[in-house]
Amino acid sequence: MATTRMSPTAEQQRAEAFCALGFSPAHAFILAATRRDGSFVTLEEVTRMLDAGCSHDIALRILL
Repeated sequence: MATTRMSPTAEQQRAEAFCALGFSPAHAFILAATRRDGSFVTLEEVTRMLDAGCSHDIALRILL
């Protein structure tokens, strides 16, 4: 029986990108599913926060 591999969803891709930034898988999936003002939290937004010196914990508190 052949297996079919499904392509990752946009949410899964965002979660993988947040994991690559150092977030735990649980936090990465929460960030990937979070909307602020009707839009998803973006990788660029989180990267800016981390680059500015925000810890992962503080970034999560601000975004969630």
